[in-house]
Amino acid sequence: MKVDAHKLGLVGGITAAIFFTAKSILLQFWPEKTIEMSAAFFHLSSFGPLTPYFDLSPQTFVSGLVQSFVCSYLFFYVLGYIFSRVYKH
Repeated sequence: MKVDAHKLGLVGGITAAIFFTAKSILLQFWPEKTIEMSAAFFHLSSFGPLTPYFDLSPQTFVSGLVQSFVCSYLFFYVLGYIFSRVYKH
């Protein structure tokens, strides 16, 4: 089965960008609960002294959005590339 690695990368990047945006919206309106939820995601009781550094400005949002998209795109592109090479049907 042939997978288009570029398309898979785009889908993965767009999905990560959507989730990043949703989490940023939650952080904007419910910062305490969002930080608590994020800590639980990483199996932590809290982020403790790091909590004051959870800042949401336009610059940090755009930077995080771009980083999420690029990292996810690269991950899914490589995944699709390897999958296509391993399963040559």
